[in-house]
Amino acid sequence: TVDAKDTAQTDVSVDSLLQIEALEDLLTEIFAEEDVLVDSSDSKSNLFRRIPNIGVIPFVLCNHTVRRIRSLLEPCAALLLSEHISNERMSRLVGLLASVIQSAKDASLADMVKDGAAVDRGVNLAAAYCERLDLAILVSSLGLEVAALVFDMVASGKGLHIWSMGDLLHDAIAFLKVCLLDGIVPLLDMDAECELAQVIFNTDQPLHNRLRTLLESALAATNSVPAITAQHALCEEDIVPLVYASMSVMFCSTTLLSNGVDSNLFESIRRSSQALLRSVFELHADQRTWILEEILASLVKLPAQKRAQSVHRVAGGKSVQFTTVLLLQLLQATAQSPEDLTAGFESGALSAKEYRILLQKHKKAVSMVSSSVDFAIRYLIGRCTKRESKTTTNEAEYRALLELFIDNCIVLLGHPQWPAAELVVRIYSLHMLDILDEEKSDISLKNMALESAAQIASHIAQSRQFRDSRVGNNTLDLELISPNSSLESICRFRATTTTLLEYLQSKAASGESTGAIPLCVGNWASSLIATLLKGIRSDTLDGGKMDDSDTESVSSDDEHSSSEDDSQTSDCEASKQHKGMRCALDAPKRNAIVECLQAYAGIAHRSTKTMSTNCSFTSATEAAKATLSLQPLYRSFDMILSRVTLALGASQVSLRSKALRALNQIAQYRPEVLYQGSVKYAINHRLQDSSPQVREAAIDLLGKHIAHNPELTDQYYEFISVRVLDKGSSVRRRVMRILADIYISSDSMEQLIDIGVRLLQRTADDERTIRELAFKTLQELWFSYDKHVEAESDEDAVAIETPRNVFNTLSPEAQKDMLKRVHVMTGVVDTVRSHELVDLMTGLFEHVSTGPLKSETEEAQFVIRCVIDALFEHLIRAEESDVKLSDDTAAVTGDFSVTTCLRFISTLSNIAPEAVSLHTESLITYLKLGSTTEEDTLVNTLCIFSNTLLKIPHPSAAFLQSLENSLISLLSSSPQNILAVAVPCLCDLIEELTWNYAKLIRVFRSCVLQLCREQRTISGGGKGTLTPKNLMRFIILAGLTCRHFDFEKHREQQKEHFKELNQLAKGSMADMLNGLLLFFTQSQNVGPVQVAAIQMLGQLHIKWPRLAVEPQARAVMDRAFASDSSSHKLQVLRNFLEFLRTDAKRLAKQEREDRVSGREIDARALVGNTGNMSEAGVGASLMQTYLDRIIEATFASNAAPLRAAGFEVISLVLEQGLAHPLKCMPALIALCTSNDPYIRNKSLKLHQELSVKHASFIHSRDLEGVRKAYEYQRQVRGRPEDVSGYDSNADLHERPDRPAACLQFLYSLSRTRRTRRNELLSLLVKACDFDSGTAAYADANSTDIPFVRFVAENMAGLEFKYLDEVLHVIYQVSSVIASSGLNLYQQLESEAKDDGDIEHGVSKSKLWWQASRASVCIGILFVLREFLKSHYGVTESRCTLYNPSDATSVRDKAVAWSAQGNGGRIGWSSCPFALQRMESVTDCIRQRKRFRSMMAESLAASEGSPVLADDSGNFVSGGRSDEPSDALLSAEELEMLTMDDLDEASMRSD
Repeated sequence: TVDAKDTAQTDVSVDSLLQIEALEDLLTEIFAEEDVLVDSSDSKSNLFRRIPNIGVIPFVLCNHTVRRIRSLLEPCAALLLSEHISNERMSRLVGLLASVIQSAKDASLADMVKDGAAVDRGVNLAAAYCERLDLAILVSSLGLEVAALVFDMVASGKGLHIWSMGDLLHDAIAFLKVCLLDGIVPLLDMDAECELAQVIFNTDQPLHNRLRTLLESALAATNSVPAITAQHALCEEDIVPLVYASMSVMFCSTTLLSNGVDSNLFESIRRSSQALLRSVFELHADQRTWILEEILASLVKLPAQKRAQSVHRVAGGKSVQFTTVLLLQLLQATAQSPEDLTAGFESGALSAKEYRILLQKHKKAVSMVSSSVDFAIRYLIGRCTKRESKTTTNEAEYRALLELFIDNCIVLLGHPQWPAAELVVRIYSLHMLDILDEEKSDISLKNMALESAAQIASHIAQSRQFRDSRVGNNTLDLELISPNSSLESICRFRATTTTLLEYLQSKAASGESTGAIPLCVGNWASSLIATLLKGIRSDTLDGGKMDDSDTESVSSDDEHSSSEDDSQTSDCEASKQHKGMRCALDAPKRNAIVECLQAYAGIAHRSTKTMSTNCSFTSATEAAKATLSLQPLYRSFDMILSRVTLALGASQVSLRSKALRALNQIAQYRPEVLYQGSVKYAINHRLQDSSPQVREAAIDLLGKHIAHNPELTDQYYEFISVRVLDKGSSVRRRVMRILADIYISSDSMEQLIDIGVRLLQRTADDERTIRELAFKTLQELWFSYDKHVEAESDEDAVAIETPRNVFNTLSPEAQKDMLKRVHVMTGVVDTVRSHELVDLMTGLFEHVSTGPLKSETEEAQFVIRCVIDALFEHLIRAEESDVKLSDDTAAVTGDFSVTTCLRFISTLSNIAPEAVSLHTESLITYLKLGSTTEEDTLVNTLCIFSNTLLKIPHPSAAFLQSLENSLISLLSSSPQNILAVAVPCLCDLIEELTWNYAKLIRVFRSCVLQLCREQRTISGGGKGTLTPKNLMRFIILAGLTCRHFDFEKHREQQKEHFKELNQLAKGSMADMLNGLLLFFTQSQNVGPVQVAAIQMLGQLHIKWPRLAVEPQARAVMDRAFASDSSSHKLQVLRNFLEFLRTDAKRLAKQEREDRVSGREIDARALVGNTGNMSEAGVGASLMQTYLDRIIEATFASNAAPLRAAGFEVISLVLEQGLAHPLKCMPALIALCTSNDPYIRNKSLKLHQELSVKHASFIHSRDLEGVRKAYEYQRQVRGRPEDVSGYDSNADLHERPDRPAACLQFLYSLSRTRRTRRNELLSLLVKACDFDSGTAAYADANSTDIPFVRFVAENMAGLEFKYLDEVLHVIYQVSSVIASSGLNLYQQLESEAKDDGDIEHGVSKSKLWWQASRASVCIGILFVLREFLKSHYGVTESRCTLYNPSDATSVRDKAVAWSAQGNGGRIGWSSCPFALQRMESVTDCIRQRKRFRSMMAESLAASEGSPVLADDSGNFVSGGRSDEPSDALLSAEELEMLTMDDLDEASMRSD
């Protein structure tokens, strides 16, 4: 072997000597020709080329001469070369090469390109310019050839002993930079339409071949530079131009090259420059920071078009930006070479100290990459924010660059060649989390951090989801290697990592895996060596021996490695548990780990030429993804999720919205995060957020996951369903769509019914689009029909009039679906038993059955028919089974009861009476049951008959007779509510179908006779013979019969049948009965009889309105309102209510008929010459007469029925315009604060409509409304001290930590107009003031302290959005304190000496008591002012400088609320008598002292004094004077001022 090596060395020496000899001969020829050329300018030469008009050197070496020199120098050994060629000859050669470089510089290719690019389009280039350009390119190519030769000589150590060689190297590097940066790159980047481009890139032009030569020379030069950098032969002066030269090529366009010149040649130059830059970055650690800064800054300056064109396709078909590939290559290049990292693995088991050295080496390799990554990330993040020190910045460009870089790195996660991508994303995520944790971070950075956190976490979740889906592939199921790992796990880890390492080593020769091997080995080996060290420590603890130094090093490394990534992983708790345990690393596992390390060394040291190609890219990718799951990034999911969850509670709206969208992105791949308690809690709070944008984002988050996940639906349904009442229309719209999705997928009948109720209520929404969406949604859920009709033939096609059960023709599946709809609809009607919901259901059915689309209308009508048939089918089956389900039983069994079924049929009978009438005859059995039938069932059955009686097709005589007998039998013993339905039904039946007038006459005549007999008895002074119960029955039967049957018309048409009525009265039956009823309303009758008589009078007034305006009727109403009986007032209000409703229905029906028939308006009606006009204004007359008493009765007592009836009357008056709206406004404002949700919501809606309709004057009585609201709340609460200005029943108040004001609705309506808003605020503050100059001030009880506190708490609870609002309230409060408060302060100061007389029992005057109470009011204003300043963060100086006439600077400035204890409510500890009454003189004395102290402190303050003086000594209210003043008035000076002075100052300030 030794002889062979010696022989090889001898052969190399011989070859070198032969090449040196040839070089010596060539140099002799060159020097000889040079001497000839110097002496004779006309001589010809084969080795030189003349270059006229370029510099001072007339000739230079030819290209072939330089290439021949380079070919002869390459195999020569440096030592032999220095021995056989003299220094003089080498120096002369260096001089010739230097002259070539100088001539190339003098050729100034950069200037020639710049001049050519400046030529206008269409202007031909001059021939002289083309010749000079040709010569410049030629000489530049020669210069690049010489530069390549110089680089090769320096790299091989040849000619270094020549002193001028260093200067030549500097010149060559500088020329390479200039040629690339200012010559070639601008030439290739020029516009294709430029004349110079047309000349150079045209294949027919001679310059085309010159350009190819130039590119070939540039490639040769760039290929030679890395060898210099590898030998560390360059100084900083040389590195800088090399970096610039390399960077200039990276982003050069190749568009022109594709037109003719081979673009692969320039791509080779780009790859060579890339390798050069990577080599510099790897070998010159002190230059890395500068290089990264320059690259990143250059990328930002790069045009967007170039940035978009630089797309790089990596293995596997993925595409990323070339900038990302470049940065990752540079970052990975900082890791040490594989030989360094695997040194020591071959020797097998090592000592603890050797393992420690290896561990530190691998950690250093990874840390070097980490430090470069960290710098790049910090650099980009630092320039993503605005810096005050710089006038112009590129924040948007840097942010786009950073986001693009991270996006590309996420794409490359799991790619075999790019392990640094995980490191980049991990470090970036840590920086983003730090930004989220830092309170002072820029808001835009926090938004970017949330976006990035969501992107990273969702990728981790997606990877876990993909890994979990590959069940059974245990070969890729890796775990972190620890002493507790099984032998199988270690072997699986080795197989996976070695597979990936072999693939990377096979790609090392092509440069595709630059830096990947040392980075991967560094990560894996660190984990394996740390495990070995833990095992060594365990053996020592079990009795083995170890040096003290080794023990210490092992312990420290053990602790460091075990906790290195705990801060960013979810396994930290497990590592803490294992930290103090003894690790069991037996010999087989230790050997397996050592063999794994040895395998790494073998692969890394193996030549790439001998590497097998069995490992495919797919296998390597799977291995890379498996190992990636062990990295800290993929164990940081929980940490990222926790930061996103915390961001849900950020103070900025944009951050909360962004956090919700981030959570939404994460939940797409890992929906189970929504089950976590902290996430659920945070989402629930965001559903109640003050910002509609945040609430919509929260709804959108849940909407994408809740509908298709039953368990998630159960957890969030309660939270999300209530948001259908949200203030934001977009939120309501989104919730409705979510509820529709839940409806389709849910099996819970309770949920389906609740969704139906909520959607049905939205059909009356204020927003038109919401109403339309509600109708459309319910039509799709309830009234759509698809593929279930199974008609037997075309003749059997189902129509709404078909007299058969359509439901039974459906398939079993269709019947099941239809029964589900029936169950839901029935549950909706049964759950909320209110007239409002029934009206909404009626409106829904009318909407779907009369829609514009014929197909949808036919479907809806068919479904309605099926629903009705299904309901009656259910009744039939219930009768056949003799099972009568009660409501409670039905709720338990999941079915609906007979009562519920009849209730829904009753509702449908109003909507589709024709369809219901087909089955009405089957309900006769529920009337025959009589007293045994449930009252609710009987009422609903009677309603069904009343609505459908005249629609029954061809009823039989037997059925009609049976129905008539059943109705008459009900009259004898049924309660009043049944009579109210049975009598109208009986009247319609006899009048339209049976014509059995005798029965009806007999009933009416017997009742009237009984009433007349009772009247005569009582009028004669006797005691009535009838019991009150029977008397009331006769009154009710007579009144209802007279109203629903027109006796007068039939008496004229059929005198023989009605001649019995002549015995009762010759005149009108109505007048006769009216007289009887008026008698029974008198006081000699018992209360229930009076109420029944008043009720029937209301029935007569509905039929004959003229009776309502007669003096006797007015007297009855007057007595009722004047009485103390709530039942009398309630009945009158109910009469009004029914009268107005009936009148409204009559008018609506008449308008509808006129519209359908196209009837023209009668001219006589226009002039009032018609009988109908006499009754048209009765309702308006009654309301205008009794409106004040109606309002008084509504608020007279705390009886809920009376208030509800009064509210309904008031609402009808406003809706129908029967009285001026201002009369009702105080009452309406008070009702807006009601605890009853129905009254409250309807009042708010009416108030809003009136505010829009009568905006010019409707707010003129707001202050009276505030007083009325206080009185109403005092009536509800019981005691004035219990009245609070905070609304405890506010619906969906978004801020749990901020209480709502009772009068928030009033302020919201005025907020849109600044003038109106300020007027309202001023009125509220003025309501807290007192006027000592009025006569009422002398009354000790005139000052209502609870009312002042009520107003103050309302102002404290108002939601102010702008600073102008807060400052205006503070300004007005300060004005009151400065005027009334100052006057009161002087009065109390003057009376302070007399307050001591209390000890001697001296009584106090009313004025003294009143002043004491007034001081409490001023104290309340003091507390309110400090509360607003504290909770809105307003300084005293800001308050002092505020001017309401010039508030432009603060008008649109947003203000934020901050709760500071006491639940965000105003505290009265400094003013205790705001909550409790002053019962004694002692209490008053304490209050006076407290008030004087409060005023004295305010006056003594140097800033923000409520009263200041101007230069003339005049007082100015509002806390400041118009002129600057340095002096404040003391308390003593204030006492010296007279009241006249104060009044005069007050007038001047006004």
